[in-house]
Amino acid sequence: MIDDLVRLAAEEDDNAAAASLQWFVTEQVEEEASADEVVQKLKLVGDAPGPLFMLDSVMGKRGGE
Repeated sequence: MIDDLVRLAAEEDDNAAAASLQWFVTEQVEEEASADEVVQKLKLVGDAPGPLFMLDSVMGKRGGE
């Protein structure tokens, strides 16, 4: 649906809407990449308590990135 809105904003020459939608799309791509990075790290450490504790410590320091 977002792609349809982006296309419509371009067709309507609505630059403000296009800019807002582009910001949204960029944020979504970044968030999905960040979530995938966490998933890959979790898969790597598995159930090992030591690495899992270290990962938890590191992830807790990330804050509002």
